[in-house]
Order: sequence, then structure tokens, then C-alpha cells
Amino acid sequence: MMAKPMLTDTISKLAIAAASSVAALCAAPVAAQTFTPIEAPATGSENVFIEQIGTANSASINQANNGQTAEIEQDGDGNTADIDQEDAGDHVATLTQTGNGNTGEVVQTGAAGNVAVLTQTGDDNSVLLAQNNTGLLGSAAEIFQNGTNNSIALVQDGDDNQARLTQDGDDNSMIATQLNSGNRLEWVQQGSSLSGTIVQQTGNQQMFILQTGVGSVVNGGQN
Repeated sequence: MMAKPMLTDTISKLAIAAASSVAALCAAPVAAQTFTPIEAPATGSENVFIEQIGTANSASINQANNGQTAEIEQDGDGNTADIDQEDAGDHVATLTQTGNGNTGEVVQTGAAGNVAVLTQTGDDNSVLLAQNNTGLLGSAAEIFQNGTNNSIALVQDGDDNQARLTQDGDDNSMIATQLNSGNRLEWVQQGSSLSGTIVQQTGNQQMFILQTGVGSVVNGGQN
């Protein structure tokens, strides 16, 4: 598994960046959009499932109780995947990587069950998802990347936060933080060298973002 100090440092940096980020919001009008709820994926009968095809792949799953479910599928060479499910929540996570040199890490904590679906296709992509709920409702996320050298870092800290992030192209990046409760984020990037500096939501907010082309930048925050 990837070293936890590195994960903690990453989450801390994201939180600091989110707290200081106050720039113009680049989002489509909320009234014109509808967020489709994210549901838990269908999984097999096993609490833990790992399938790897290729060479030099690495995978690890750590669970705190029998109600948690985690699946990892990797097809290619030199991929790394880690899922860490902690506390009492009945967390569910699936992480699929197809290609070479991809890295995925999921950390789910809290008493309520969190849901995560992550899929990466291509080479040298990376994704970091941290979900921590502090109440009775879990959070959910769907993350999809297709291309080369893309990166996503998403932190959800609170209750009933949901995010759907999609990147298609090369050299794209997303960083998003959802704090408190009831946030909804849908963010799509299609193109190359698209960079989302930071997106932050602090409670009961909805944000819809679409970026296409080359080299756009989003730096938004809601309170």
C-alpha cells in the first residue's frame, strides 16, 4: 500500500488550498442541470476481490469489518492500486485500471457507508479519493479517466456528498474538495492540458462544470 504519510500530506494540502481559494466560479447554471444520484455498484459475493493481468502490478486492500466490500481489477503492466476501508461503515469500492503505469488509491472512513467507483484507461494516470463521513449518511463518487498522464484528487469530508468527475484526453488534472454536507459536483473535462486549480464546496451546494479544448483553467469556490 502507498505510504499513509504521503496520503495525509496530500489531503492536508488540498484542504489548505481549498480554504484559500476564492476566485470566479466557472459553472453552468444549476437550474439547467439535474444531478443523477450515485448508487453502489453491483459486486460479487466476496468482501475482497483482486484480479491482475500483466506484469509488475501491485494491489492491496485493507478492511476494518466484514460489511465492507472492495474490488480491484488491473490489466496491463506496472499499475498500483490500494483500497483502505476503515471504521464501522459498510463501505463499497471498485477500482479498475487498464493500461500501464496507472496509480489509484481510495481511503474510506466513517461510521456510514461510503461508495466509490473508479475507472482509469490509458497510461500513467493517477487518482486519489478520500471519503470521510462524520454522521449518519455516507458519500459517493464516480471517477473516470481515459487517456495519458491525467490526475484527479478528490476529498469528501462530511455527510451525503456526491461527485462525478470525468476526464478524457491527455495531461489533464482535477482537484476538488467537498466539505460539510449535501454537496453535488459534476465536472467533465475533454481535451488536453486542462487544469482545474481547485474546486471547493462547503455545504448544500451544486456545481456543474464542462471544459473542452486545450489549456483551460478553473478556480472556483462556494460557501
